[in-house]
Amino acid sequence: MARIILFGSAVVGVLAVTLAYAVWSGQYEAAQPSPSAVASGGSAQPSGSPGTSPSAAASAAASASAQAVPSAAASGAATTVEIANLKFGPDLTVAAGTSVTFTNKDTVLHTATEGSSGVKAADARFDLQLPLGASESYTFAAAGTYKVTCTIHPTMNMTITVQ
Repeated sequence: MARIILFGSAVVGVLAVTLAYAVWSGQYEAAQPSPSAVASGGSAQPSGSPGTSPSAAASAAASASAQAVPSAAASGAATTVEIANLKFGPDLTVAAGTSVTFTNKDTVLHTATEGSSGVKAADARFDLQLPLGASESYTFAAAGTYKVTCTIHPTMNMTITVQ
């Protein structure tokens, strides 16, 4: 009996370590609400939850990918990037002079740094430190394409196009 319990404990331990590594390395992605549900202030049920049919989940996924279109902001306006589930969210297109606020709504520390694949650009114009629940802003004054990465999680990347 003791051998069975020890074997079961070992299996559970291996599964826990595997899941922890998958989350840490960015290979595991938890279900996220659709952009339309977030924009409307509602919440989306994860696929497979009660009341959600597979076709509804597929439709929501298609809707989410169709809505992941860059957004435009007026000059001098402000926009927010909400960091959750080890992701910045969709790429953005904004007008010059727009202030972008990065808000960490995740369960771990992040950065919003100019660079890619976790590497800070040599001439980085911003390197925002984002502890849990923190928000930091950067105003994109000049037109161009800005690559944004998290120096802690190299799989977190996005592009901000300033027009």
